[in-house]
Amino acid sequence: MRGRPVRNLLEIIQQRKIDRVAAAYGVAAWLVIQAAAITFPAFDAPAWVLKVLIVGAIIGFPVTLWIAWHLTPVPHSGRYPAPPPSKATDIALLALLAGVVLFSAVEIAAQTGLLPGVAKRGVAPASTAARVPDQPPLRTSIAVLPFVNMSGDASKEYFSDGISEELLNQLASTPALRVAAQTSSFAFKGTNEDIRSIARELNVGAVLEGSVREDGQHVRITAQLINAADGFQLWSQTYDRDLSNILQVQDDIARAIIASLTHGYLGNTAANPEPSHSPINPQAYREYLQGQALSGLKTVEDDAKAINLFTAVTQTQPKFAPAYAALGRTYIHSAEFQNRRADYVAAAETALNRALVLDPGNLEALWTHLAVALMKWDWDAAAADARRLKSLNPHSVFTLRGLNSYYSSLGFPEQQAAVLREATRLDPLSFVDLNNLATVYNDRGEYAEAESAASDALTLRPDRVLTLYTLCSAYVGMKRANRAQILVDQLAALGAIDASQACALKNAAAFGRKAEAHTLADNIAARFPAFVFGETDIGIFYLAAGDVSRAIVWFGRAYDKRDDQLFAIPDKAAIPPALLKSQGWIALNRKPEARAWQAAHDRLLAELSSN
Repeated sequence: MRGRPVRNLLEIIQQRKIDRVAAAYGVAAWLVIQAAAITFPAFDAPAWVLKVLIVGAIIGFPVTLWIAWHLTPVPHSGRYPAPPPSKATDIALLALLAGVVLFSAVEIAAQTGLLPGVAKRGVAPASTAARVPDQPPLRTSIAVLPFVNMSGDASKEYFSDGISEELLNQLASTPALRVAAQTSSFAFKGTNEDIRSIARELNVGAVLEGSVREDGQHVRITAQLINAADGFQLWSQTYDRDLSNILQVQDDIARAIIASLTHGYLGNTAANPEPSHSPINPQAYREYLQGQALSGLKTVEDDAKAINLFTAVTQTQPKFAPAYAALGRTYIHSAEFQNRRADYVAAAETALNRALVLDPGNLEALWTHLAVALMKWDWDAAAADARRLKSLNPHSVFTLRGLNSYYSSLGFPEQQAAVLREATRLDPLSFVDLNNLATVYNDRGEYAEAESAASDALTLRPDRVLTLYTLCSAYVGMKRANRAQILVDQLAALGAIDASQACALKNAAAFGRKAEAHTLADNIAARFPAFVFGETDIGIFYLAAGDVSRAIVWFGRAYDKRDDQLFAIPDKAAIPPALLKSQGWIALNRKPEARAWQAAHDRLLAELSSN
């Protein structure tokens, strides 16, 4: 008897032909979705449109069955009495059933990522998942979290952060360790996130955390090393010292950590330690850390303040190599944002040379010295710096970023991409490295990879003009005109006129609208210098517009400015062959400096081929 209601229901479903309606709907929905999947990309429709269509098809299924149930009459066969008219309770029950089905459909869509803007539950967004490492963390890998300021004075935050950064840099000088870079480690400041979760995201085997209490001439540092696998302490220690001995304290902590992570097989020595740590003036050390905090803000105004502080430290502590290295780095950063200001470049070189005399193994000084050599077209000095960096620590983020610049200037995009990929493993939350990687992929014509890297960068800095432009270049390379145009409008809304017009220029040129592209190139050139476009960039814009002669004019200006990217132009994927055949480019490459670059390129090629 219990089976009769079910059989009756099935017979009624067949009599009302609900089963046929369901089958017909399923076939029709499948055909529509398949057709949309094929045609939407051809019209450059956003991905969310197809997702909405799929979700709509799922939601429409129970609605269609409900309509069919109530509108299709039951043929009265005499076997069963005609069904009575629907009651309010029946309608309510059907509505409830439809609601359950609808909720389930939306839940499935959210879990599988079908709904636009809804992340999968329990799964990182796609851009974050793209950064998940493909190998387990090394036992000797570590992240240094920013130490907690226990001084009771928020204005001393720079001091605790600075101590953390100095320890991180000291550990990063040890080739046996893999140290997550500062950008990623400091991203977790104040988050109270579980140590093991942080370690998984940074792909490290251990995490160093601690606190700093600074009071006049006294400093108390508490540090503990946590095993990422089980959350237990590997080592902990508290140091109560006079602030003038802070350098020795940092060295002691670094030695203890190295011994704990390597089980002592390196012996009781840190990498590249100074022969001895003479006491440092506490006020000079505070000024040094204040300068580091200001230079990290990356503005021209803050760079100027940092330069004053670092200069004062070098006068008070003339044998303190890190202050000279920081001074040189800040001069170069400021020079780059002021059209390569010549006096800043010269001042940087002087400071860096002094830093390397005091400490030949200072990776930060070597990295920045390499940048100066490239700016001066001193290819031999650049090659020496690159070799020195690799010999000291090939896996340091300083080394990798230095090699990125070196390979870029000498026209080796494949090697450039390789070192940037490793840099993003050490610093997975670094916007700069991800954007640089996306740029290299664009230069190589690997536009899908460029889109992925740029999207990852935008999860970290959603409205960053430089990366929006990089993403636009990727869309243009893939001939996704509509998506590129969306970024043109977004950049304009952000007030980034040059970036917006450069994006529009590339889009126009890709679809043969050369006159429009040329007008846009003229507009950008008229506002030079603006944004981050240099003479070489503007020359490339004119190449895209089909004006080789005008491009040569700007390449000549880049030659006079000693743009280290100039001679590597032919290695970019989108450069037209007409450039290489033009008399202007041929004449440019006959100059002595161009021949010196070619010789350096060939030497590096031979060096890489022999490895």
